[in-house]
Amino acid sequence: MSRHFITVLGTSLYTDCIYEVEGTDFGYRTPFVQMAVLRYIMPVCSEGDRITVLLTERAEEMNWRTRAYTEAELRHPAMKNRQPAAGEQKIGLKELMEREYPDIPIESVRIKEGRNKAETDEIFEAIYGVIRPKETVYFDFTHGLRNLPMQALTVIHYAKALKDIQVGGMYYGAFELGERREDGEYYVNLLDMSACSTILDWTSAAESFIKGGSSSQLKDLYKETVKPRKEQKNATQMINRLCDLTSCLNTGRGKYDKNDKNEKKSIQTAYNKFHDSYEKMCEDEQPVSDAPLIRLLDHIRGDVNIFNRKYWIEKEGRRIELENTATGMAAIQWAIDKNLTQQGFTALEETIKTYLCEAYEIPAGDRAERDGIVGRTLKFLANQQLSRTSQSDENKETVKEKLLAEFHTDPDFEKRDAEEKEDYLKRIEEMAMNLSEKLLDVSSAVSDQRNTLNHFGFQKNPAGYDKLQKNLVKRYEELKEVMERDGVRSCG
Repeated sequence: MSRHFITVLGTSLYTDCIYEVEGTDFGYRTPFVQMAVLRYIMPVCSEGDRITVLLTERAEEMNWRTRAYTEAELRHPAMKNRQPAAGEQKIGLKELMEREYPDIPIESVRIKEGRNKAETDEIFEAIYGVIRPKETVYFDFTHGLRNLPMQALTVIHYAKALKDIQVGGMYYGAFELGERREDGEYYVNLLDMSACSTILDWTSAAESFIKGGSSSQLKDLYKETVKPRKEQKNATQMINRLCDLTSCLNTGRGKYDKNDKNEKKSIQTAYNKFHDSYEKMCEDEQPVSDAPLIRLLDHIRGDVNIFNRKYWIEKEGRRIELENTATGMAAIQWAIDKNLTQQGFTALEETIKTYLCEAYEIPAGDRAERDGIVGRTLKFLANQQLSRTSQSDENKETVKEKLLAEFHTDPDFEKRDAEEKEDYLKRIEEMAMNLSEKLLDVSSAVSDQRNTLNHFGFQKNPAGYDKLQKNLVKRYEELKEVMERDGVRSCG
């Protein structure tokens, strides 16, 4: 990417000092901070490099062009030990830049002083107008009115979105905080303030994650700002596992198998590995970044900690862990929080089946059992409920017999061995007698609404998105109420 140095020229008297960069051996004597920044970022010129100087009419008069010293400047305290020779002129920034960088195009752009909104708007457009797509921008805002740093930062982030630029650095020469040392020279620290831009990028990415569940911006930022530091192995693992988690959520990878350690196939496995790598990262002595990112990352970790919640049920004196149900409930809550309605209805319908599988100790990950037994039972009972007006014990008994008859006439079910068949018939009978009307109502409604979403709205009277969003929340809350009445407990 081509490099573009943009700077603001001030109106004050520029005097010699030595600019230094902390942590390096860089030192450069010049009256113009712009020359120090250029020497630091562009010690060698490359094809495509550019320089843009933003200046007001007064700045152009005082510091852009070479001219004679004024009487006021000659009397200035800064000139006490450095009186010019007779006829010596004050060298302007333009001449210095052209002398040092003859092969780089140098453009001066007139800007307003920013006295009112109209003028600040013009400054914004002027800065944005000089930036080209896909270039790397270096900005020096040492000299300029105090609104300039904020405007520069705003324009740069605006151009990041619209022109796909990168920020090479943002510099400020802290002249007022310099010091005169024993050699009589005045030394000034040249600060790279680009961490401010990085923090804004990470804040935006974190907000995108919290509101929409997208980790792509976080991953891209990590590659740009942290991953180049090879010692950050734990941080790299953490970001990769976070992306695995959101990708598993986006593709509905709800099945959890403790024996399968593939984080790309399971929401829960991805979360567990994210949690472990996050803990290791926090124990690491190395910081994640030069920018203070830990608070943002902690905020993100808090958002995904819903996948740490445990569900269980007490049955016949035994505690039955509802591991896949816990993943499903968290995935539904995630979808609600991120406004991912279709994803939420998919998770909700499947979690109802998962819950029944685990509560009645039927393999949740085996399709023959999950759909062939639990799914079929659930659908049959829901349809029976829709076709009748009352739910007496006598009706339940009748429905149970019809349901069992359905399985007895199923060739695939009849192929099972006698012991297995008897065991499943007992569980089917138990479900037929115990599943509440509320659960059947929720199951039926969720199935209908998921079909509405899956058919892309091509139906006679499709529901509006707002109704679907509200119904997702409603049916999720109803499922939680059913589970609580069934004796399900949770913590975490």
